[in-house]
Amino acid sequence: MRDAFFDELLALFAADPRLMFLTGDLGYKLYDPLAAADPKRVVNFGIREAAMIGYAAGLAEAGFLPVAYSIVPFITLRCLEQIKLELCYNRRRVVLVGVGGGYAYGRNGVTHHGIEDLGLMRACGGMRVFAPCDPLEVRGIVRALPDLDGPAYIRLGRNKEPLLRPEAEPPSPYAPFYRPGDPGAGLLVTAGFLLAELLAAADALAARGAGRPAVLHLPCLSPLPEDSLAPLLAAAGPVLVAEEHIRPGGLGEALARLMLEAGIAAPFRSLAIPAAFPERCLDRGELLAAAGLDAAGGADAFAALAARSGRP
Repeated sequence: MRDAFFDELLALFAADPRLMFLTGDLGYKLYDPLAAADPKRVVNFGIREAAMIGYAAGLAEAGFLPVAYSIVPFITLRCLEQIKLELCYNRRRVVLVGVGGGYAYGRNGVTHHGIEDLGLMRACGGMRVFAPCDPLEVRGIVRALPDLDGPAYIRLGRNKEPLLRPEAEPPSPYAPFYRPGDPGAGLLVTAGFLLAELLAAADALAARGAGRPAVLHLPCLSPLPEDSLAPLLAAAGPVLVAEEHIRPGGLGEALARLMLEAGIAAPFRSLAIPAAFPERCLDRGELLAAAGLDAAGGADAFAALAARSGRP
């Protein structure tokens, strides 16, 4: 995802002189091609992320399109007041890019885990929030940046995430991914690159003879496409939401509220990262397994939900 982002950003950088790239002291080789193309439009702020947000707001006011890039907790948690007031309150068109969402930084530990970001950014009024599932979706989001009318946040993995979308060309950043399942077998829902685990979970359930649930991924979490989601959820049967994020402010809470307000009484379960700190430094796969968010955990959780709802 990271390589796809910089590859697509370089093309946009060359085509649009308004684009400015700002970073908080990381990834030099990644943005070397940008600096080679136009060093005046690349600024390294060091570990002064809050100042970077203020500078980006000023650039946006002057007609530029700033892209501010750092590790997820450094670009969100560390700068939340500046994001709320300087970007959202003032409707500044600034693109925030967080690399290493969820447990992507694994053994780097809690300082680098990005597990609260989506809820925080969704809570900031007017912020568009994107959680792409694969490199192809990343390309589609970058291509759409000039059309934004306000601030946006993009959550990336680190790298080597597999291609999951079947399209040959990058899709719209607002277009959900949907893989149909067996009739009445239920629905697995996620956002971001956890999609790979849910696709595997659906396949595992089918291999058990339990029926293959449909799988839905939402690349844009704010605004959510509620009008199209409600009928899909109503017809789905059991609904399991899994997210590489803590439960507060996450997708599970958003869909539970939507279902309650729409009068949808389908069996529902939300899987999320526990709001607690890991006691050991583990890699992403181990952390997902411990949280029940890997393919095996998702399949087991959905099977239990289906059994609770009276399905075989």
